[in-house]
Amino acid sequence: MNEERKEMDSALKEAFIPELRKRGFKGSMPHFRRILQDRVDYLTIQFYSAGGGFVVEIAKSGPNGVESGFGSELPVEKLSVQYFGKRLRLGSRPEEGVRDHWFEFGRKSYEQQGPIKPYEHYLDVAKSVVPFLDTQAEKWWNNDC
Repeated sequence: MNEERKEMDSALKEAFIPELRKRGFKGSMPHFRRILQDRVDYLTIQFYSAGGGFVVEIAKSGPNGVESGFGSELPVEKLSVQYFGKRLRLGSRPEEGVRDHWFEFGRKSYEQQGPIKPYEHYLDVAKSVVPFLDTQAEKWWNNDC
């Protein structure tokens, strides 16, 4: 793991994960879940293999997890976003046909490397994810999406 990724991990743990905890999510990087009476909400942070960015994807299930097919043999505590075909990337705009969104924090491994940015940069990127919890995630989890 390079220095930029370490800084981004630290910033997410400082500025984003506490917001998930306030909302009742359990788990650890990169997989989180919130078990409610009528459903389970899932959130995963996935870093780009070449570095420099990450996506935050969400999914949901009924209270028993995956009812049939891939993942149905797993308990809710072992499931993650990847087990669901129906999911949303935070920051995307599916109503406009834009289903992808990356939170960019640094250079890709194939780009020329330079000095690492100050920690505040990574903190700002982590904080930029938080508003999407209200503007997209909670609405999506609470509706029949």
